[in-house]
Formats: sequence, C-alpha cells, structure tokens
Amino acid sequence: MDRLHPVVFNDAWGSRVSIASLRGLSIPSPQRESELWMGAHEEGPSPLADRPGQTLADLVAADPQQALGEAALDRYGPRLPFLLKVLAPGKAISIQAHPTAEQAVTERSRTADTVYGDDWAKPELLVALAPFEVFVGMRDYPHSSEFLDRLGIARLTALAHRCASAQEPAHALLAAVLATPLSERVALTRDVVAACVRVEESGDEFGDAAAAIVRVAEEHPDDIGIVVLLLMNHRVLQPGEYIDVAAGVLHSYVRGLGIEVLANSDNVVRAGLTSKPVNVPELLRIVDPHADGVAGRPQQVRPGVEVFASASDRFVLHRVRAVDSRVRLPGEGGPRIAFCLRGGAELITPDEQVRLGAVESVFVRATERDVYLSPGGEVFAVSTPAPTAYPLSPA
Repeated sequence: MDRLHPVVFNDAWGSRVSIASLRGLSIPSPQRESELWMGAHEEGPSPLADRPGQTLADLVAADPQQALGEAALDRYGPRLPFLLKVLAPGKAISIQAHPTAEQAVTERSRTADTVYGDDWAKPELLVALAPFEVFVGMRDYPHSSEFLDRLGIARLTALAHRCASAQEPAHALLAAVLATPLSERVALTRDVVAACVRVEESGDEFGDAAAAIVRVAEEHPDDIGIVVLLLMNHRVLQPGEYIDVAAGVLHSYVRGLGIEVLANSDNVVRAGLTSKPVNVPELLRIVDPHADGVAGRPQQVRPGVEVFASASDRFVLHRVRAVDSRVRLPGEGGPRIAFCLRGGAELITPDEQVRLGAVESVFVRATERDVYLSPGGEVFAVSTPAPTAYPLSPA
C-alpha cells in the first residue's frame, strides 16, 4: 500500500474554512481552498508520501498491470479511471454538463482536443458531509413556466409561451435564455434578482429556489447563469445524503462540504457562473433536459460496508466501518483508494499495516489481497465496479 499526500487547489470559488478545518490548520486559510484531490489526474497527481519526488501517476505508469489489475487495464487502459476529492465550494461553481463517451468521441473527431481532451464520459457522485446546496437537473417545462409566471417578468413569460409548442420545450427555453443578446443580459439578470427577492418570502419550493438565486447573484452579479438557475432543480443535501450525476445532467454545486468521486476526465462544458470559456452550442448539444441527478442514501451490502450506488462504470464508492471486528475492504482485484476523513484508521494485510490519521489516504494496488480495516476505524473506499452484486440505484 502507498500513502498519498493530497493536492489542494485554490480556485476563487473555494472556502477559507472547510478544508483547513478538516486538516486541523488555522482558519481562515491564507487562500481559498476549493478541492483536495487524491488520485493520478494529470493536473494534480498525488505525491507518494514514502517516495519523495514520485506521484501516484508515476506508480501507475511504471507498472499498470500491478497497479490497476488486468480487468481494469483491459477496460480503461493504463490510467486510473477515478479521482477522489473533498469538495468545498464557498460560492457557486459554474453551471455545467458533461458529455457521454460517444458525444466526446464525435466532437473530438471534428475538433481534436479543442473542446474535449479525452474520449471518456465524466460521471460524478457527491456525498454531503455538511448541508450541501446544489442546482441539479432541469425542471420540466410546466414547472419552469410556472416559476417564470410567478416572477412576473414579461420578457421571460413571453419566452416561455413561445417555447411551449417546441418539440422539447424545456430545451428550447434553455436555448432561448442563453441566446439573450449581451447588451440585454445585465438588465434581464437584475430583473430576475429583484423578482426573486419578492418571491423568496413565499416559503414554498419556488421561494427556496428564489432565495438561493439571490445569494448566488451576490457572488456572480449580472451573469446570465442567474437566469439559467430558474430552469434547474434546487436541492439541499443533508449530511450522509448523496447525488449521482450522469452525463447530460445540467448542474451547479453552490456551497457546502462533501466527498466527490468522478471519472478521471476533464470533459466539461459550461453555461454560466464562471470566468472560464462558455460553449453554448456544445452545451445545448449534450444537455439532456430530462436527465436529473439521482439522490439517495447509502445502502448496507454486508456488515460494516455501505455502498453509495451509482450508474457509473468507472467507480464505486463505499463507506467501511469496523466496530467490534475487522472488516474486509471491498474492491479486491482492482485499484482502490481508501480515505480516512476524521479520527484514525488502520489498514492491515498479511504483510503490512498502514495507519491513517484524519484527512489521510492510501492507494491499494490491484495485487494487494486480504486488506482489512481494523476495529474502530472508518474509511471511504473508491474502487472500480465489480460485477453487480447489489442494486445500482440510490435508495
């Protein structure tokens, strides 16, 4: 087993409290801390704690078969197929969607690496460690139209009425909003924010969404993404709840603290709430107005082991808790990362023992067998999916 040093990212949307607090460091942190990565992604491969100058990417490249195992190597190639993160947005992350593998391949055949950098889909799963606010999935057209009517902005209600007869009215409404001329966007977004202030006191579903949009507008003033949020489902995940986000699902994570596992891909297209490039034509091509994130809670699959069920073919996330006796780590025969969030945990094999403290992790090679979590420990463990042994739909 190989201990990992996490890689901390300092995006402008990060928190100055959450990740530093988990790591036992002083707060506020000197810089905003958005993500803590554990994996072999090219932008931030985890350094190996006991091999100075080497990273997990180096380890995988040196012997892919030992690190990944024959099944994963055949299926995904010589690349670790998943990335594990602690995610800590202090303000809303960009509105975005990810392509299917087929969509990525098609676009790369036309544009090489200008839009997508690989041929993979990028499914992701987010587990809330604290209340986590998200906008995930698009409202159906009647629901969006009702919200726009409640706001009482003539331009938006007229757009909604014009889209009613479209083959896909929800998609047509999104396209119409994103087609707003640049010269008119500031006035429209300010009208939306003012209307949301009036609606937020209603205390119903639309009131909660309106209040969230007002908060986002403080962080992203005059951004057309404010209007796009009207067309999306607003949720607050409670600690322990999670949401599985597949290709085509429009989403923006607003604020909170969570664990995220995702396919090891950079394929993303943005629609707003960002200073990064926005690609409206491609987003409209890949977004699925009927696709939604699937929320749930973990299911126990055997004593001491819970699964956060996902439709992804790149990863599966478990939480392993050993109370009175040791518990075997799931995912044997493939690559695994085990992450201790709080307290401490000890992983043992017939040949070694590795002690993890809070916010520490270890890579377990495919060749490592009989890995157990000692009593008193708890870890999150991500691995490649095995043949289905339990339902792959959230409870």
